[in-house]
Amino acid sequence: EVLRDAAKGKLLGVPMPFVLLILRAIIMWFVLHRSIYGRYLLAVGRNEEAARFSGINTRRVIASSYIIAGMLTGISGILFAFYTNSVSPSTHGNFYELYGIAAAVLGGCSLRGGEGSIIGVLIGAALMRALNNSINMLGIPHQLEFVIIGGVILAGVIADELVKRYAAQRRARVALTPAEKAV
Repeated sequence: EVLRDAAKGKLLGVPMPFVLLILRAIIMWFVLHRSIYGRYLLAVGRNEEAARFSGINTRRVIASSYIIAGMLTGISGILFAFYTNSVSPSTHGNFYELYGIAAAVLGGCSLRGGEGSIIGVLIGAALMRALNNSINMLGIPHQLEFVIIGGVILAGVIADELVKRYAAQRRARVALTPAEKAV
């Protein structure tokens, strides 16, 4: 009954899944942006070898991040099962990882790791929902939905790469001495 209420209930008129999403987002924001563990996690994601040389136990950080991700995925899976009132082990939640990747990329997370924010992922998830609703409202066939989402991921990766190159070129120009700039 508690899980069913968490999946389908309301708190002050707001759907409980949304309330739980916001609570988890706030907790994870503090973990990622205001704790030493979050700094370690971002450092390991950006450059695992450099993080290891700086004294971070990278194996422990990686293992714990997978444990936390698995725990949050399990909670979400249970709530999703109660929300849909059915579970089909072979197909339940099929391709949801694609939605998660697309939401993260749209939210500004780098696929190479070490960059991103919880707020960005929430915005990316909202954009994915809007994209999914638009696809349904326009009557686009279900098979093309994955092509469109794949295109969104591809566009996000290309944009991420272009931004990285531009930032690297800009840093290189700033690092030049005045004599080198004159040449």
